[in-house]
Amino acid sequence: MFSGCGFQSYLPKPIEPTKIANKLEQRSVSDKDFQAYLSAQNYPNNQLPISLWGENELSLSALFFHPDLNVARAQWRAAQAAQITAAQRPEIGVNGDLENHSQSTEKSPWTYRLGIDIPIVTAGKREAQIAQAAGLSEAARIEIAQTAWQVHSRVAKSLLEYQYAVAQSAILKNEVALRTAIADMLVKRMDAGLASSIEVSNARISLQKAEQAYMAESGRIAALGSTLANDAGLSLSAFNQLKVQPFEKTAAINLSDLQYEALLNRLDIRASLARYEAAEAKLRLEIAKQYPDITLSPAKALDQGDKIWSLGFSSLLTLINKNRGMIAEATALREVEVAQFEALQTKVIGNLNEAKASYQSALEASTKAEAVLASQQKRTQQTERQFNAGFADRLEFTTTQLENIIAEQSTLNTAYQVQVTKLNLEDVLQRPLDKRFTMPSDRDLASNNADRNN
Repeated sequence: MFSGCGFQSYLPKPIEPTKIANKLEQRSVSDKDFQAYLSAQNYPNNQLPISLWGENELSLSALFFHPDLNVARAQWRAAQAAQITAAQRPEIGVNGDLENHSQSTEKSPWTYRLGIDIPIVTAGKREAQIAQAAGLSEAARIEIAQTAWQVHSRVAKSLLEYQYAVAQSAILKNEVALRTAIADMLVKRMDAGLASSIEVSNARISLQKAEQAYMAESGRIAALGSTLANDAGLSLSAFNQLKVQPFEKTAAINLSDLQYEALLNRLDIRASLARYEAAEAKLRLEIAKQYPDITLSPAKALDQGDKIWSLGFSSLLTLINKNRGMIAEATALREVEVAQFEALQTKVIGNLNEAKASYQSALEASTKAEAVLASQQKRTQQTERQFNAGFADRLEFTTTQLENIIAEQSTLNTAYQVQVTKLNLEDVLQRPLDKRFTMPSDRDLASNNADRNN
């Protein structure tokens, strides 16, 4: 009985910015909790510790370390608390009177009265409150998964930018080396009277442009690495110790039946449906409030020795406005949710068609670029054989190698565009289009295991 009457005590929990900053800086992929998390997500134990970090590994790091998920989890827990509040029954009240009579009699001049108030909720109001809170709680739970997808999407896009910059920088470095060799050979030919100064000037201008492009692309790598580290939930010092997977081309994917899947499985559509259910429950609640609740008040009194019992009741009559204002407001809110759902579906269909068209266009451009590269590689091999046989000079062979580098740049650029449009298409669907990454289950995402790391 004493434990049931116990009260909770207030426990202060101040925010310590310095301590939090130090904890963020000390995050490490070698943390035992993170290793246990990887095993729980079915990451192969024979590949631990991770030696090569790709989209899958960095996404798991982000899902474990990134604070955005803890924000979503906290919002869900707040919605769960509101659900508990909605399910609580009204408290019973206690009332009493003490009277003293001034007239002197043989009986006691005191009157004692003790009563209780028993509230009775009518018309299914409690059930409607529970349904409304459950709908909002479900929407908050789905938003955890939506936040997780956004965390993964940022990692995938940041990783692609980083990989592309590294690959592009390597190609530009080779281009600078070839253009330098060509410019030196043309200078020697000009000195021998076999080339004009215009040819030398053009070669030097092209070399300068290539050097500027190389320096610009190389300079982006550090900034892109910092962005990727932040998106993966790691400090820059921890990220710099990782070996990141190089840029790779992806296989073409089948785009059939994507619209049906997008309209049914998108997380924000599921959350919108949950919010609509909450709005529907709110309307039922406001309609039920037209019918007043009743409070029963049984009491017992001792009036100058006479024992008296009574049974009273009270209720708030809704004869004037009949809750019309709140019913109209709840009805309008439900219509807002319907309109927002329809607008969301329309937007998803439009974005999906646009993303599919962009992906198909990028795929066709990549296919053409690969064909040009294959043709150029054959010419380069042919020129190399001629050079080795003495039928082509070094300038001709180097120029052919440069043309091969230009074709490689075009292939890299188009392959990068394919991956960009593919990631955009995945954002529309809110799921990966291949098996390179599997999102954790909703239960894992909603767990509190990662809270201590933030």
